[in-house]
Amino acid sequence: MICPATTPPSFGLLLRQVRDGLVRQLDASMAEEDLGIGFTHYIGLKVLSNMAPCTANELAQAIDQVPSAVTRLLDKLEALGCVRREPHAQDRRALQIVLTDEGRALWARLKLRGDAVMDYALRDLSADERTQLLSLLTRIRDSLTTP
Repeated sequence: MICPATTPPSFGLLLRQVRDGLVRQLDASMAEEDLGIGFTHYIGLKVLSNMAPCTANELAQAIDQVPSAVTRLLDKLEALGCVRREPHAQDRRALQIVLTDEGRALWARLKLRGDAVMDYALRDLSADERTQLLSLLTRIRDSLTTP
């Protein structure tokens, strides 16, 4: 533990610890798929399941990653048969990323794993406490979003 038990962690540190714990749990669950993928692949597939087809730059912006990291992410997903890079319909210079049937099937499995991790993480909270936590975190997130 980073902070002694008598000193409550700062808000920022607590958020980081929760995030890191969720990532560790999700990575451990995803390792059971034996595909060599991790949290970034989970986020990439999650976003692609909602916005594909899209360009690599659009995906990079959506997941807050640099284009070179997204290229590596897409290389792995393409090697697994989860995405295809196709010519963009309106821009000859660009490629669009298309989620394949295999990609949709993998996302469905990973979503179940993610849901199970979230249920495990929130297991000690009542339904009302979960609702309140989500409401408070949403308000904080929204207060940090620039108009």
